[in-house]
Amino acid sequence: MPRQVREKADNYADLEEDQGGLLSMLITFVVLIAITALICTIIWKVTHKEPRAELGKVQVPLSQTNVSETLVSEDELARQAAEAEVEIEPIDGDAHMAFEEVDEEVTAKDAAIIRTLPNNEGIVTVAGQLRNGQILKRIGINKETGWSKVMFNGQEGYIVSYMLTTNKEYKMKAPENPDNRVVTSDGYIILFKDCEDTVTTQEFVNLRTEPSTAQGHSSVSAQLKVGLTAKRTGISIDSGWSRVEFNGLVLYVATVYLKVVEE
Repeated sequence: MPRQVREKADNYADLEEDQGGLLSMLITFVVLIAITALICTIIWKVTHKEPRAELGKVQVPLSQTNVSETLVSEDELARQAAEAEVEIEPIDGDAHMAFEEVDEEVTAKDAAIIRTLPNNEGIVTVAGQLRNGQILKRIGINKETGWSKVMFNGQEGYIVSYMLTTNKEYKMKAPENPDNRVVTSDGYIILFKDCEDTVTTQEFVNLRTEPSTAQGHSSVSAQLKVGLTAKRTGISIDSGWSRVEFNGLVLYVATVYLKVVEE
């Protein structure tokens, strides 16, 4: 082969080799960019997850502009509204109390005393107790006094309204203070709210080991007499009992016999 021809062939071979090397570098560069972009995308998605709320078993993304509407469905909001009974401290009345007529089924949020009259004074008017999951028909409600009228054993009875709910699937909640839920020897559940005041009486009154008179005199542990005071730590509106501390003991007394000592 002539020398000039051989030199040209060598030059073409070198040029093709250089072009092949550049092409390989370009392909490698493109692949690296693609891999880097993919990794960045994965990292961004992991670190920028949308907040989610559970509706049953379905995961629903929250809208950043309208969180309140997407947290719960309309049916859930309606259910919660049905559960809510405005917590009005009951005002005692008598058989002549006026009620707005309703026709609905209710259950107790935990346990609710049923009375023969709409008042919480003592045990004379106690007819029974409605437990969570048990159903009664409510036929009347007085939103001003906080009482509901129900049918119980074929007769009219009365329950403090905020103890009830129309949500028949309502699950009772455990009290934050376990001492606020007391089961008596005759099977009643007495629910207390924490309070802190000093009380006395206008006459002597029995202080008992449980919020019930079922055991008669055997549950009487002490007596609060005129001039003496006790520290009240809990009160049960619908049952009419108070929890007090007296001489180092936790005892129970009928609220109707107490008066608060103004400090």
